[in-house]
Amino acid sequence: MGDDELFDITIIGGGTTGLFATYYATMRNMKVKLLESQSQFGGKVMQFFPEKLIYDVGGYPDISGEDLVKQMIAQANRHQPEMLSNRWVESIEQKSDYFTLNTSDGEQHAAKAILLATGSGTFHTKRPDNWDVLPFPEFRKHVATNLMNREKYHHKKVVITANNKVGVGWALYLKDHAESVTVVNPDSKFHQVKEQDLVQLLNSSIQIHMNSHITNIDVKENQLQSVEINNEEQETFTVETDALLTYHGLELQATPLDNWGVTTYKGRILVKGDMATNILGIFAAGDIVQYEGKTNLIASGYSEAITAVNKAHLFIDPRATEQLYSTVLYR
Repeated sequence: MGDDELFDITIIGGGTTGLFATYYATMRNMKVKLLESQSQFGGKVMQFFPEKLIYDVGGYPDISGEDLVKQMIAQANRHQPEMLSNRWVESIEQKSDYFTLNTSDGEQHAAKAILLATGSGTFHTKRPDNWDVLPFPEFRKHVATNLMNREKYHHKKVVITANNKVGVGWALYLKDHAESVTVVNPDSKFHQVKEQDLVQLLNSSIQIHMNSHITNIDVKENQLQSVEINNEEQETFTVETDALLTYHGLELQATPLDNWGVTTYKGRILVKGDMATNILGIFAAGDIVQYEGKTNLIASGYSEAITAVNKAHLFIDPRATEQLYSTVLYR
């Protein structure tokens, strides 16, 4: 896919910065492609706090992470750019007047300019140790590792397998929305959990199984029916279940900036006011960049994305107007 089609700009990374850059570049009438390594867009907001309220995004007194991601995806899609998920960029080749981006699945994507909105990489959520020996591998592949689309858990019987504060937070959030919540922890304690959250968990109606594992799942017509839980005393429980979530820590797949030839310092790309990297035609924005006065906020990424897109536009077309107002474009 994409072998023969040349885009004005390809944006790598579909988090909040990458999504806004995608929209802004299409607003500037650029031909835009977005490549995201995860199966979902939304980056860290999607992965880590979709259920939490965010208070420092302009125009919203407060907004949940999930609702913000949904709004940003809708905004990014306004002018129908090409937005592709499950694309990990392995290498970037510089041609005479364009770049070729090579993905891990053998695709090639051509662009006149590139904007890196990758953050430090992509986080993969760990599954329970025995996950791969459970039945129904196709079903297991799609078991949730975040609370996006949280409405689907309303009035459902939910099982969470987790050994840390994230699973505890999910359970506390869902206890007022789901019909029932059961937490399965393979360890003897929850790691990194706040004392007040643990007290709230223990005093709630949430069922907790410590030193326990899910040893079997029953799925019919791609719908979960029940899970089997086994504890250290070798007691076995079968729990009727509508939905399953898992979270056992994270593994970072670092952005291969060295492979791309992009210079970094302490894991960040040092940029000046133009958001340019050391490679002419490659720009960067968001958590991956560093400069004096940098703040790692969602709103900061928006401003950096605007600058990077405008400079990329000038790079590919020196006649382009450096800045345009949306009120002028959308008359």
